[in-house]
Amino acid sequence: MPSVMTVTGPVDAESLGFTLIHEHIFLDMMRDEWSVDRFLNDPELAYRELMLYKEAGGVTVVDQTSGGLRGNDQHLLPVKHAEGVRQVAERTGLKIVLGCGWYREKYYEPYLWRAKTDQIAEEMVAELTEGIEGTGVRAGIIGEIGSQLNWISPVEERVFRAAAHAHRRTGAAISTHTAWGPVGLDQLDILEQEGVALDRVIVSHANSDPRIEYHREIARRGAYISIEGLGSRNDHEQSIELRSIRDILDAGLIDHLLLSHDLCVRWMYSAYGGGGYAYIPNKFVDDLRGIGVSEAEFRSIMVDNPRRALTGED
Repeated sequence: MPSVMTVTGPVDAESLGFTLIHEHIFLDMMRDEWSVDRFLNDPELAYRELMLYKEAGGVTVVDQTSGGLRGNDQHLLPVKHAEGVRQVAERTGLKIVLGCGWYREKYYEPYLWRAKTDQIAEEMVAELTEGIEGTGVRAGIIGEIGSQLNWISPVEERVFRAAAHAHRRTGAAISTHTAWGPVGLDQLDILEQEGVALDRVIVSHANSDPRIEYHREIARRGAYISIEGLGSRNDHEQSIELRSIRDILDAGLIDHLLLSHDLCVRWMYSAYGGGGYAYIPNKFVDDLRGIGVSEAEFRSIMVDNPRRALTGED
């Protein structure tokens, strides 16, 4: 029986249940914009928001807060980032899978421009097998590993190749970060060159390019199409995402579809008027029903697909 590594230890994959594949619990995104909205560091608020998700039937959260997003531990949290995530997992009883590696170029530490691919890979392997930053809290996924723009810079390419090496050594799934166009296909090219089985790769933010041709090609190559930002869109944007989901299902690609919120700014919390972590099970499910998504299909998207993405097992 396959298992998945959570911040509190390995769990049977069959116990993952309803899973949000791409979220953040604590993070610092102020390298993009100096705004308190981009700083999630309130354990009590995180606990309350996550409990709303649990009360809605949620079981598992994949927290893709990789290197560069964890901030300076002295100002983000009173403990190291991974320890803070473990504490909230213990308090809520949720299964939380934590990511590793590096986010995107703007968030890299200077040494990465000098580090060799194998050195970066060794760090990721250590985070997956020993623990993150000396905490003993082990990562359970590689990601999110990103590109800054609609192309992959040389240093980002090296991090992608390192992620592939770490995947081959540990078997951990890889989740990417994309923006502005079909750069996910370029990411898949690099990972495939390095011997990654693409059915263990999640192309996150795939809705940044809503064309079915893009999504069809991701799936044709074996990877997962992850649509996020749900609960944070205006009506027009959400109508585009619903149309994309319907197109994906009509194309027979349901086994490649993942949905999540990517909660990464304060205004996305329900306490601040956003959808929070519980938006999909509480509200978006009704929108999905409105476009003809059945209960069985919803379960496949939110339970079966995340389990297969994380384990490679049916």
